[in-house]
Amino acid sequence: MNKLVRRTWGLLDGHEQRQLGLLVMLMIVQACLEVISIGSILPFMALLERPEAIHTTWFTQKAYESLGFTTDRNFLIFSGLCVLGLFVIVNAVNALSLCAQAHFSWMRSFSISRRLLRSYLSQPYTFFLRRNSADFTRNIYQEVRQVIVGLILPGVILLSRSISISLILALLLYINWAISLGIAVVFTITYAIVFMVSRKALKQIGTRIVSANEACYRVTNEAFGGIKEAKLRGMEQVYVDAFSPQGYMVARMNRRRVIISGTPRYILETVAFGSMLVLVLILLSTSGSISTIIPTLSVFAFAGYRLMPSLSQIFVAIANIRSSTASLDVVVADLKKTFPKERHADRVDPFPLTDCLELSQVAFEYETDERHILEGVDLSIRHGESIAIVGSTGAGKTTLLDILLGLLEPTMGTMKIDGIPVTPENVRGWQSQIGYVPQNIFLSDDSIRRNIAFGIPDEEVSQEQVEYAGSVAGLHEFITSELPDGYWTPVGERGVRLSGGQIQRLGIARAIYHDPSVIFLDEATSALDSKTEKQVMDGLRKQAEDRTVIIIAHRLTTVRFCDRIVVLDSGRISDIGTWDELIDRNETFRQLAGEDDGIQSLD
Repeated sequence: MNKLVRRTWGLLDGHEQRQLGLLVMLMIVQACLEVISIGSILPFMALLERPEAIHTTWFTQKAYESLGFTTDRNFLIFSGLCVLGLFVIVNAVNALSLCAQAHFSWMRSFSISRRLLRSYLSQPYTFFLRRNSADFTRNIYQEVRQVIVGLILPGVILLSRSISISLILALLLYINWAISLGIAVVFTITYAIVFMVSRKALKQIGTRIVSANEACYRVTNEAFGGIKEAKLRGMEQVYVDAFSPQGYMVARMNRRRVIISGTPRYILETVAFGSMLVLVLILLSTSGSISTIIPTLSVFAFAGYRLMPSLSQIFVAIANIRSSTASLDVVVADLKKTFPKERHADRVDPFPLTDCLELSQVAFEYETDERHILEGVDLSIRHGESIAIVGSTGAGKTTLLDILLGLLEPTMGTMKIDGIPVTPENVRGWQSQIGYVPQNIFLSDDSIRRNIAFGIPDEEVSQEQVEYAGSVAGLHEFITSELPDGYWTPVGERGVRLSGGQIQRLGIARAIYHDPSVIFLDEATSALDSKTEKQVMDGLRKQAEDRTVIIIAHRLTTVRFCDRIVVLDSGRISDIGTWDELIDRNETFRQLAGEDDGIQSLD
């Protein structure tokens, strides 16, 4: 339990820990007022039973005389109103405490989710190659919520109710220590038995829920991510069948958790009712008169009325905590993954290419694969040059591109910009100078304008630059003449309202908008027909006279007019030259060009 408390405490920053301290103080005040309200029952009931005690008790006599009462009846009414007022204050403080507990707990949900998202986004690119993207969404929403609902909120309730129960028990011990101690022992034994029986089951339930939720998120992510192919292949039922056993497991485990958490309440209520009967019999046997035991019995009855919900809440809280430790493990483990803050500073110093980009003896291998994807790569790219990187599937083109983009660090060798090595400290400056157009363009469900100026606050977007980028990409005429709202037309989720070619050109416009010094095209024109591809490439060449262009291509028609072409073969550079030079001397390139010509002839 101490370890669990430390790990949960570690989720809070300094400000949040101070907030929790203030919340604990409020809960102590709440518990003290609750004890005072319960304690006020005993003297009030005693006065009702024996009104003459008003004049024989020092405190009541002083109050009677000081407040100018003339009849016992009026004083009893006043005393009853005071007790009522005290209960109103107690319940008002209880409501305030509830609001404070809810605010603290759910604001932590926002805080932890935000920190977890930031932790994920701060990870190196290789981190995302090893994980399923559905896990990130599940952890940020589902697991953080479970930590709040199952750990932090129950923890706050557990603390609050424990303070209240402790003070109420102290009051009862003061009134009649023998009876109170006996009742406490009975409840403790009952509670311990129920807890020992359920603790192992609750932990297993939590682990199974996390595992099944993970599978559910992955299935639904795959189903909606590949909805077109799923519809074409009639795979709807396949995904439903894959989801069903895991979804059923989540439902079944949550059902068991609710049953195990809720059942002890009825056991405790039965024990409480039995204890009250025993208490009545004991008091009658010792006092002999029902009238003399009413004040004491009233206090114990009202204390039981306050204690029973608290005891039930404590067990439910402990049950939730036991079944939510697996979610805590997931969240804490991913929050511990950090990366140098310098890579994510708000201010980035530009690191443009003005002379030469050099790769020197670059090699790369993934952590899970001892085979070198790249080996001994030496490459020099001059500013303003257009370079194409070609090769058969598996040659290492994508890995080389990721190194040039600063997403992967070479296992061996160095990359230099104008003679300065690219490091984790300056790589953001280099990336700020890059325009990248991938094969699969990500579009947000927003306007064309916002998608072209992606990542720029709306008030800082230059409409002139947006239209310029749209013109270079061959989109401007289509946008202004065919779309009802022009550049403010929504594209739909993932660009469903645009054709594949239009999406690709929008990606090119996005790269142009940011005025990069280097443009990377990763199969960027693969979705375009030959005519549109030529228009886009001609536009890029006109606008890229002072820019470096690096193209990754399978369709070699896009690289014919590049200054140089790099041929990759099995992770090594086999040749570098112009189109004509490589056609003359490189068999691998001739084969690639021949395959491309065959495809073009089919077109």
